[in-house]
Amino acid sequence: MTNNIDQVKKAENEAKILLEYALALSKAAESNDQCEIITVLDANLKLWVEIETTLKTAKSLLPNDIQANLLQLSKFVERLTLSKGIHMSKTDFDCLANINMQIAEGLLAAVKNNLAKEEAFSLLKCALDLSSAKENDDVAELVTALDNNLKLWVYIKTLASAKNTNLPQDTKSNLVKLADYVSSKTLEIGQDVNNVNGKAIDSMIMTNLQISEGLMSMKKAG
Repeated sequence: MTNNIDQVKKAENEAKILLEYALALSKAAESNDQCEIITVLDANLKLWVEIETTLKTAKSLLPNDIQANLLQLSKFVERLTLSKGIHMSKTDFDCLANINMQIAEGLLAAVKNNLAKEEAFSLLKCALDLSSAKENDDVAELVTALDNNLKLWVYIKTLASAKNTNLPQDTKSNLVKLADYVSSKTLEIGQDVNNVNGKAIDSMIMTNLQISEGLMSMKKAG
């Protein structure tokens, strides 16, 4: 889960840099300063080399088709930059700037949509584990299911509480409240795990199912 948060932050940072370089490329297109042009092209090229390296060497939240498209774009940026350099036309500069802007937007959308899908499946799995533990009347199984569910909700609360998240304020508030509810219920159940109130478990299961459905709906809408 921590790795997922790190990857989202990395995607956000890359998107921000892509947009900054898009602006710099647009300015360079109108400039007669060769030093400025070289600096901007070099910085943009290094960024795309870094993106390509990340895609090749690290586990990514991006779907395979998007990874493949990014790799092709990286190669295109490299070829155009190295072949034309300071002799680029304004059209070439505009092309590079547009690529950066489009990928910045798509990068964030793809990562967050895929992350929402992962969270939805995690919530479903935790709901099934809780249901199974309740049906089997297995204390050890229930303790494990409760622990995993609590960790997942702590993770969701961390994401919802982040200042740079794009979730609507009411959605963020509701997720934080639900996370606090799950925490309190988990502690309540843990105080007497051998005599669990079945309604409390059912309530946690329904919470997971409803939020999982909501996340999948957000993904489809995106």
